[in-house]
Amino acid sequence: MSSLAGKTALVTGASRGIGRAIALRLARDGAVVAVHYGSSADGAERTVDQIVDAGGKAFAIRAKLGVPGDAETVWAAVDEHVDGVDIVVNNAGILGGPTPFADVDEPTYDEIFSVNTRTPFFLIQRGLSRIPSRCRPCVKTATGPAPTSALTSATRSAQTGRQQRTVSPAAAQCSSSRPPS
Repeated sequence: MSSLAGKTALVTGASRGIGRAIALRLARDGAVVAVHYGSSADGAERTVDQIVDAGGKAFAIRAKLGVPGDAETVWAAVDEHVDGVDIVVNNAGILGGPTPFADVDEPTYDEIFSVNTRTPFFLIQRGLSRIPSRCRPCVKTATGPAPTSALTSATRSAQTGRQQRTVSPAAAQCSSSRPPS
């Protein structure tokens, strides 16, 4: 029996890259995987197909992040398929490009902070009620490659620190992981 058999995982940004790799690994270890995507339906379907072809279970959910109500949209989609989750991987994020610090404007700042910091916070907050009381959930924040701008670096620092201080250690295991270079 696999180590995650009977568990359900939500992976944001799972249509490509690190998110896809995380989703594939969780499925290989036995979890049912909610494959979140924002704009790449084809990529999400490829992720789901890879999981199903390998004998796993997965479903794709679409939700634009960084907009009001994004966490509720994600959870409503998850709720259509499963009754709760055991693992949440906050992988989705935007880099904002290598914009010089002096050139960052307010709309860009707001968008990047919303997607990289606000959304993961509320996704976890809204998701805690969906985690079975019998288990200790795992909440991971995948930080990805080195940031290309001061703004991206700031959002990642705020995201990780806020989650570690906000989610009770008794209620969740909260950490940040960065894949090896």
